[in-house]
Amino acid sequence: MSISSIEDLSNELFYEIFEYLDACKIYYAFSNLNYRFQKLINSSSLLLKLKLDDSKSEKIFMNNYQQILHFNKGQIFSIHLWTSENTNQIISTFTIDSSFNCLESFVFYAIKSNVLISLLPTLTCLPRLFSLTIEIWSNIKDLGNIYRLIFNLPKLKYIKFKAMESSDFNITISLPIATNEQISSIEHLIIEHPCAFDELSAITSYTPHLHHLKFLSLTNRKVNIRRIKPMILPNLTHLSIHIYRKMSFNVFEIFISKLNSKIKVLSLTTIFEDIAYLDANRWENFILTKLPQLEKFYFKYSAYFEENYQTPMYFGQRDQFVSSFWLQRGWILEIEVEDENIIYSIRPYQKRWYEYDTEHKMINTSDQLSKSIRLSLDEVCPEQWTKTIFINDYINHALALTQIYHLEIYAKIFTDKLMEILRLLPGVTTLKIYSLSVLQQGDLSDDEIEFLCILLPKNQIKKICFDHMKNMNEVYMLTLICSRINHLQIKCINYMHAQLLTGLILTEIKNVSNSLLRLLCFSIPEAHDEMIEKLEKMIDDKNLRFDFTIKHVMDTIYLQWK
Repeated sequence: MSISSIEDLSNELFYEIFEYLDACKIYYAFSNLNYRFQKLINSSSLLLKLKLDDSKSEKIFMNNYQQILHFNKGQIFSIHLWTSENTNQIISTFTIDSSFNCLESFVFYAIKSNVLISLLPTLTCLPRLFSLTIEIWSNIKDLGNIYRLIFNLPKLKYIKFKAMESSDFNITISLPIATNEQISSIEHLIIEHPCAFDELSAITSYTPHLHHLKFLSLTNRKVNIRRIKPMILPNLTHLSIHIYRKMSFNVFEIFISKLNSKIKVLSLTTIFEDIAYLDANRWENFILTKLPQLEKFYFKYSAYFEENYQTPMYFGQRDQFVSSFWLQRGWILEIEVEDENIIYSIRPYQKRWYEYDTEHKMINTSDQLSKSIRLSLDEVCPEQWTKTIFINDYINHALALTQIYHLEIYAKIFTDKLMEILRLLPGVTTLKIYSLSVLQQGDLSDDEIEFLCILLPKNQIKKICFDHMKNMNEVYMLTLICSRINHLQIKCINYMHAQLLTGLILTEIKNVSNSLLRLLCFSIPEAHDEMIEKLEKMIDDKNLRFDFTIKHVMDTIYLQWK
């Protein structure tokens, strides 16, 4: 059946469209069209999402808002309330009662503490309020009263509590340990404000049914964690901790032992520079003894570089993050230089650009995983901002911990800087680069060319990916390394870019008798079979054909030969 007007669409399709629209917009656009749309809007099958903020015309918004509350209160599924001068009028007249019988989610953005405290008691009458998100705008010294009101909500399963301006690390949470009559139904708790260990212990005494817990260690208040009683959280399987204040590895181990939980997923981010966090053997022993059921591990450790500051160095046994313990679990160490930080991450193995064959299969044998350590550089010239910190300082910090096998550079880099970095990383086998600044062939001195010819045969690079090759003069640099790589991948702007590069590279290959290049890949937006036909015709027209196959998988065109 052909569709000639909007009214030919089915009711089911309109319900799907309405899922993406705010209730006031639905009312404004459809309520006055005809009887059919009025019936659709008032149907109990339609659940409405109501957003109260400054983004709408005040007159239009108020008219539709009042209509929704009068006729469709029982259809409201979620309310997002952004407090401001314009919405304060609404809040002052906002009456919550049990007729909001479908309301499952309430979100408060930028709400002041006194307004929140007045509204929270009214939510206890809601029969289906499962999710509550609070982003409190103003500083408040004690969050204890707010938590008491939250724990009184009888159906709540999810709570996220963020204090948006909590620059005062001395904030407190005055909350007694819960009694049996004060137990909450909350299963997912996200705490994004300063919270000391004793305060966390008090909070979790109200939430013994927790499955997911995320909190910030962001307080200057000193607490002896050994004196804190064990936290009884038998259902806790997902734990996420962000450490922004002092929590040594010793303290972290004691904290985990206090949980008495069967953690399956652990995420830990720390900017507290206790170098013990980089001790792979200690992690292995800790996980085997304290977290034997751990299935996924996400870890980030940031080391900060600053002038006149001695960044802690690792002096333990090298290459311990590639032991059988880590490889069997597929937990891989990665390193990234970002601004003034070097970030060490451990996470479950993920696909890499160089590990696909033309069938788009992932290759991840134990031998390859043992040589999977990757270094990513977002900055290659920190000396332009500082006088005493250089890129080799970051790289040597990483090399003290592990060998590097894969290098990715996300900044434009000049040839001399690339050579400097490669000298420090002789074990690198793959290189992904954003853009290489190479001028005309004559702009490289004879000494630089001679050095490249000495350096490049000694390095182990076999696979190269260009992310942003626009300047065709970069191809000249490829001619210096073409005889040593077997896999070249280039992200192209469009098909014409790929065609031009194909012609240049295949011409160079035919002129180099000892080329080892066997796989040429072009990533092209919306690659398709017609592009392959045109590419093959160009190759034949320029007499560049030899024994290769050409195909495309997803957005990548492959030319492969033996």
